Amino acid sequence: MIGLTNVQAQCVEFVKHQIDASGASPSYREIADHLGIRGRGTISHLIDSIVERGALLREPGKARTLSLPEPGVGDGLVVRPLPEVRRALKAYARQHRISERTAAEEALRAYFMEPQS
Repeated sequence: MIGLTNVQAQCVEFVKHQIDASGASPSYREIADHLGIRGRGTISHLIDSIVERGALLREPGKARTLSLPEPGVGDGLVVRPLPEVRRALKAYARQHRISERTAAEEALRAYFMEPQS
């Protein structure tokens, strides 16, 4: 899985396997036992980081609510490396004879303020 450490990927695979096998999400203790992790804080931090990356979903405050995102969610997302974005901003700024900062502000304003179709 892209962007996940080996342990995070193993965790996601275990959750997927358990959901496929039993129809229910494993508990944090079951995940920790499978991965050989002893600390409750460690497994909680691991799952929090996976949820932040979007590889797992969770309902806060409820037990056994880990799930996998729907296929296709985020597939159209294009993440550009910072140097590519910087080059594009420089080119836009030169073309429109504005500062790079103004170009960045205009790009952000256009992205976040205009309705997405």
